[in-house]
Amino acid sequence: MDFLRAMDVLVICVPVFAVLGLGKLLGLKGRIKEEHCQFINWLVYTFSLPSLIFNEVARQRFDTFFDPAVIVMPLIGLVLVALITMVIAKFNGYKGGFAAAFVFGTFWPNATYIGLPLCQNAFGSEGLAKAAIYNGFVLPFVILFGYLLIGFYGAGDGNVKIGARIKKAFLNPILISAVAGVVVAVIAEQFRAADGSLGLPVPVVSSAVLIGSFLKMIGVMGLPLALLSIGASLKWEQTKTHLGALSWSVGCKLLLHPLFTMLLIGMMCPEASPTALGVAVILSGTPSAVAMYVISCQLGVERGFVSSMLVLSTALSVVTIPVWVYVLKGF
Repeated sequence: MDFLRAMDVLVICVPVFAVLGLGKLLGLKGRIKEEHCQFINWLVYTFSLPSLIFNEVARQRFDTFFDPAVIVMPLIGLVLVALITMVIAKFNGYKGGFAAAFVFGTFWPNATYIGLPLCQNAFGSEGLAKAAIYNGFVLPFVILFGYLLIGFYGAGDGNVKIGARIKKAFLNPILISAVAGVVVAVIAEQFRAADGSLGLPVPVVSSAVLIGSFLKMIGVMGLPLALLSIGASLKWEQTKTHLGALSWSVGCKLLLHPLFTMLLIGMMCPEASPTALGVAVILSGTPSAVAMYVISCQLGVERGFVSSMLVLSTALSVVTIPVWVYVLKGF
């Protein structure tokens, strides 16, 4: 084992999972209660992460956005994993909400709350920017696919129609901030000189820098707060049922999807940068998303099974993500 590479992995991963562990400890001690988690989630979802994503996306060159290694390859890997799992669900006779959760649990990543800090630690501001692009372009497809699976299997007992929920899901602060960042980047590109500098009046550039500093401060505070909230919300006792199906879904989420993503990039995007490869694989291998659990609760889709996926995948990702980071650091 390469000792220096192993130390890099520890520096990248330990802080993220240590904050998760601190959140769990504070939850057990009663210092972080359910109402605290609700407030943290509202603050992070509404202000912090949108500020962070907008700031990082708006600062990027427009020609760096549509990187197939970051956007297309994870989506192809996602579809492959989902199709395989749908065949397994058919073979085992899974139906309704359980079948839907069994399938979408294999690919719905926590690419925001856990993925952003991991990519920032691993690849700095460039990694954070690519992770923001992933959140802006891949996650909408994930949300749409998840809702389509719920409808396909005839699952859910919510009073609001699926179409209305999809519309609400797309009109969320995180997605809107990513789109707004792209718009600002496109406008800025019209004033960019050949050397990359912006040909704008000094007051405009200074104002942009000032606003960017404010947004960065608001955004950065959200990452540890989100990790604390996730840690405090985890309930380990919910992982005792449907172990076979649970093992497959979690295994796909943490191992098969990132493996497919890495192989697809190697075969179809051999010129991809190490940062693009690393961000795509890390985000594909993040544990199940809190949003997946929230939406499942809203629609009445196997809350217990989805909660078990969230808990088990988060716990096991403490092992799997450092392994992926170690492998990626070898490229």
